[in-house]
Amino acid sequence: MTTETQAGAGTIRVLIVDDERLFAELLRVALRSAEGIEVVEVVHDVSTAVRRMGELRPDVVLADYHLPDGTGADIARTVRATLPDTSVLILTGDASVSILSDVARSGAVGHLTKDRPFDEVVEGVRAASLGEILFAPSELQRLLLEVLQLLAEGASTAQASEQLGISSATLRAHVQAILRKLGAHSRLEAVAEAARLGVITLEAWTRDRAGNRSKEPV
Repeated sequence: MTTETQAGAGTIRVLIVDDERLFAELLRVALRSAEGIEVVEVVHDVSTAVRRMGELRPDVVLADYHLPDGTGADIARTVRATLPDTSVLILTGDASVSILSDVARSGAVGHLTKDRPFDEVVEGVRAASLGEILFAPSELQRLLLEVLQLLAEGASTAQASEQLGISSATLRAHVQAILRKLGAHSRLEAVAEAARLGVITLEAWTRDRAGNRSKEPV
């Protein structure tokens, strides 16, 4: 009987990628004990992960950032190109800005630190399976500022997603998060509020967006 046959309808199928074998096993136990989640396999490097996820087609890849032959962001980039229905969630002990930036540009749906309780990781996996964007509040703020600045400079969805190295769908999710965070109902309103708060500069907004501010969908 195949893994797909064994999994129940609606089950979230997870591939764990972590070279810290004890931690990987603890993750497996935590996820297997959660209702509606199945750990399809645990692997310990990028090359094995890429090969196995192509065969297993998991819903979520839960990957460490630092791996022996690459990074979790490398896995996310491969997933983005080959498995658009799979979400990658990075779980790491390194929460530096450079890693956050790499993760955000890789197409991963989020970044959680390894000091999080396992129940938060489980909930993160559930959210990732729905395509939700998951970053810690401080990390999300840094990322959203970058998106906001691009919008203020008049970038379209396609231009901003290309510059950030993320998909248009991920970019739109970031924009929606910005709107919620600022209590805004449009991109223009979000940019205006962010400028009022002094967190971005407007620079090219008036020049580049004049006359067509309301035409582009969120």
